[in-house]
Amino acid sequence: MLKLITAIIFCTTFTFNCTAQHTGNDSLQALLASTSQPLQRFDLIRKELEGNLTSSRNIDSSVCIQLLDIAQHLKSDSLLAISYNWIGSYFLFNKGDYIAALEYYFKGIPLAEKANDKRRISSLYFDITLVYSQLKNYAAAFDNNIKGGENLPEKSSPMYDYMLVQYQRNLSEYYLAVHNADSALYYAKLTEVTANRIGARTFVFSSVFLTAAAYAMAKKTAMADSIFKKAIALLPLVKLIPSQFYIKYIQFLLNASRLVEAKIFCWKLLDLGNTSNNNTIRLQAVDYMQQVFDSLHQTDSAYYYSRQESKISADIFSEGNINRIQALSFHEKLRSIEEEAKLAANRNQVKQYALVAVLLFFILIGLLLYRNNRQRRKANTVLKTTLSDLKSTQSQLIQSEKMASLGELTAGIAHEIQNPLNFVNNFSEVNKELLIEMKDEMNKGNIDDANEIANDIIANEEKINHHGKRADAIVKGMLQHSRSSIGVKEPTDINKLADEYLRLAYHGLRAKDKSFNATMKTDFDKTIGNINIIPQDIGRVLLNLYNNAFYAVDEKQKAESLKSEVEGKTYQPTV
Repeated sequence: MLKLITAIIFCTTFTFNCTAQHTGNDSLQALLASTSQPLQRFDLIRKELEGNLTSSRNIDSSVCIQLLDIAQHLKSDSLLAISYNWIGSYFLFNKGDYIAALEYYFKGIPLAEKANDKRRISSLYFDITLVYSQLKNYAAAFDNNIKGGENLPEKSSPMYDYMLVQYQRNLSEYYLAVHNADSALYYAKLTEVTANRIGARTFVFSSVFLTAAAYAMAKKTAMADSIFKKAIALLPLVKLIPSQFYIKYIQFLLNASRLVEAKIFCWKLLDLGNTSNNNTIRLQAVDYMQQVFDSLHQTDSAYYYSRQESKISADIFSEGNINRIQALSFHEKLRSIEEEAKLAANRNQVKQYALVAVLLFFILIGLLLYRNNRQRRKANTVLKTTLSDLKSTQSQLIQSEKMASLGELTAGIAHEIQNPLNFVNNFSEVNKELLIEMKDEMNKGNIDDANEIANDIIANEEKINHHGKRADAIVKGMLQHSRSSIGVKEPTDINKLADEYLRLAYHGLRAKDKSFNATMKTDFDKTIGNINIIPQDIGRVLLNLYNNAFYAVDEKQKAESLKSEVEGKTYQPTV
């Protein structure tokens, strides 16, 4: 029955609009005659409808029928969603028939979802938001606006900002309706920013009067009045049915007791409702008229408009209409639930397939691991033997490394041990001569001279002993370096150890390269005493450090030899 009534209204309006808008149709039909491509014809019709809406002209029902006919011919879900969107807007803006508008909007949503047309999904939800706002069902308006916001196009889409600004404006309208001035002002400011970014004067205008209404609600009357005047100045530049502006401004004027101005704008709002045949606008207009005449104490006029308000309100909010709207909303909720159930079933099926795939994957991995485990067991025997051989080889390599290090020390040790041996040999020869001389002096009876010679011999013997001990220490150090470390710390004179290995490293390099020479500077802390270390390990570390240092200064000396000849500066290697 609902569809039959809608069809009768639609066909009746079609006959009327064909006559009233004959001139506009002539230009469109001429454009349509220039092409036979369905998509091009669809775009031409859609642009004509957009032009009618933005120029505040009535939407042409015959054009809507042509749009729907092409979409059905092409069997395109997206184009059908667009067609239903425009038919819903025809019933909303031209007829004020909220039930028919909701019916077509709800028919468009599943088609837009099937086509994954985010721009159309959000547009349909925003138009549904507008219907519920007109019906003062603000909770439903808010829910549908949120759904529209959740389905905005991608940010890269040229339509993203255009849909975003509608979402922001609707939120500002909602918070004004529920008397939340701060939130209304916040979203009005956001609307202004987005509208200026895309150059949308219609939404800039909306943001201005919504900002003014929010300030008025917050009792900032002077600021609200100033911004409302700015909106009035913008009104001639905007192609928009200004009903929402009139409603917000009249409310402000009534609160400010500016009854004469309020009455003027009430007449404008009523005329707008009559022109657009929109009962909701009429209802708001006569409500305000009744308030104006009440305030002016014109009882007869106030009573007249009160009766008008009751009549229009009864038409809009009749029990039958409310039931039909609730039925449409309930049907849409059921559809959404069914869609969610289908999506959930699909997701569960996908999860099941994924689970089976994962199980098969792990079974395959298990088989591979079992096979590899068998191979590893066979290889383990070979690896154990190889590991034993490697450990033996490692021990040999460590010992070889120690011997190589010992070999590097040999030249330095040979040079170091030669010095005390030379002293021992020299003083031994001197003592031999002194003993012969002392014997002669004793034979001559020169006891005093013999005693002096004996003192010299004693002094020389002390030097021989000193250098003998020095040679002994060097030999012990060499033996200590060559044997395996037992890993036990022992008190050690670190200064002596560092100095000994410094000289050994230097003389070892000198033994390899007679041309090398370097200055060695030491600065030992004499108060440090003995410390607990493993002398063999620390000695090897020091030896490596010294060898690296001597090698570095040697290389630098060679590299700068040519430079020194040119600049006349000589580099002196110093460690």
